[in-house]
Amino acid sequence: MKSIAKKVGLLVIAACTVTIGYAAKVVTGASASKSNKSNLSAARKSVASKKNLGFGNIEFDFNKSSIKKSYYAELDKVVSALQENKSAVKVSGHADNVGAYVYNWNLSKARAQAVKDYLTEKGYDQSKIAATEFGDTKPIASNKTPEGRQKNRRVELEFY
Repeated sequence: MKSIAKKVGLLVIAACTVTIGYAAKVVTGASASKSNKSNLSAARKSVASKKNLGFGNIEFDFNKSSIKKSYYAELDKVVSALQENKSAVKVSGHADNVGAYVYNWNLSKARAQAVKDYLTEKGYDQSKIAATEFGDTKPIASNKTPEGRQKNRRVELEFY
C-alpha cells in the first residue's frame, strides 16, 4: 500500500508540473518526494519569472474592444519575443464591473480575441495562442474610481 501511495504521489506531482509547462523528472526510491518537490518549486519560480516577460497589460477604453494605436508598438515587440523564444501565450481578457455581468463577460472575450487577432495578423502561429475571458471577476484595482476601472479594462499576456 505504501508503494502505491508513493506512485500516486509521484503521479500527482508529475501532473502538476506538466500543467504549468514542465515535464516531470522521473525518479525512484526515497529521494523521489524531495526531488519532485524541488523540481516543482523550481518550475513554479521559472514560470513566475517568465510570466509577462516585461510587457504590461493592454488597457481598453470604456465599452470598447478595439486595441488603442498606442499599444501597437508594444504588441509588435510581443510578436518578436514570441517568435524569438518560440513561446506559447495565453491572452486573458478582463472588464470593469460597470454594466451587466454577461455583457462584461462577452466584452472581455472580445478584447482577448482582438489581441489574439492582432498577434496572428502580425504572423504569429495562432495554434500557440490561447484566448480566455474573465469578465469582471479578477479586478486588479478598485472599481470605485475611474482610474481603477481603467486598469481593470485590460488584456493580460502570459508566456509559456
